[in-house]
Amino acid sequence: MQTLTQPNYFELFGLAPRFSIDLNSLERSFRQLQSEAHPDKHASHTQSEQRLALQQSTLINDGYQTLRNPTSRAQFLINLSGKTEAAQALSTTFLMSQMEWREAIEEAVKSRDVTVLEALSKRLKHKISVQVNEIAAVLDLQGDFATAEVRVNELRFYEKLRHEIGEALDKISD
Repeated sequence: MQTLTQPNYFELFGLAPRFSIDLNSLERSFRQLQSEAHPDKHASHTQSEQRLALQQSTLINDGYQTLRNPTSRAQFLINLSGKTEAAQALSTTFLMSQMEWREAIEEAVKSRDVTVLEALSKRLKHKISVQVNEIAAVLDLQGDFATAEVRVNELRFYEKLRHEIGEALDKISD
């Protein structure tokens, strides 16, 4: 029985398998590949060819979405490496920090304090930037996939916080 392997999106877009990629090159490759594979270009072909074009177009879209997002790109690299180490638990310090962030967001929402939420958003944007730089160093310079996995999990928490702050700002603005 044949097992399905995940496509290598880096190869698909002609990029080196690294965390730090040129997003403009990714965009150009995406546009080029999509123009070639778009199902509308294959409307006069057989149903089989149309289905293949649709599958190729879907693959290109999935690859683009995966590589343009730092979290999914890092996770893709970790998966691509074949490393299957058990996920390390997040530190108590990190988890306590997450509780503090959530409490600050909750307080700002209760008091309807847009200024505090915007300040939290700005701090969080910086934290995410630092986290992405750490992931780049851990993956591209050190090749430490176990540490990268922890950093990616932490980044997911930060992204959830960013989403919560965005929702809180929307809620208060209504």
